[in-house]
Amino acid sequence: MIRTILGTFAVAMCLTACGSNQALLAQRGQGEAGQLQEYCKRAGLNNAETQRADASLASAAKHLKDGDEAEAAVESDLASTLYRLALSRKELADVQAEVDVLKKGLAKDKDQLQTYQEILAEMKTVRKP
Repeated sequence: MIRTILGTFAVAMCLTACGSNQALLAQRGQGEAGQLQEYCKRAGLNNAETQRADASLASAAKHLKDGDEAEAAVESDLASTLYRLALSRKELADVQAEVDVLKKGLAKDKDQLQTYQEILAEMKTVRKP
């Protein structure tokens, strides 16, 4: 959360200092957010974060059209952050599911190893005269 605030603050400060570049930076931020939006759509993500990001991206477009580049940049940055968060949460869920599958496989392998060890121990006791 603090990173988002600091990032937004940094963008706002840069836009204030860069006056003539404000529109370019706002458009670039909007383009980045748009690309992240596409990634989310391709990943099938539609949750509270992506919906809020969609609203922020639409707001950024409106602000940019109205000539309020600073506010457009802030909204674009927020949208990008929310899209990244949604994608990161999906990746985390996918990795956790993969870990669960691996844990089940490991448990099965351990059980099989124990069975083999028991069979081996029985074979050793049977061979003794």
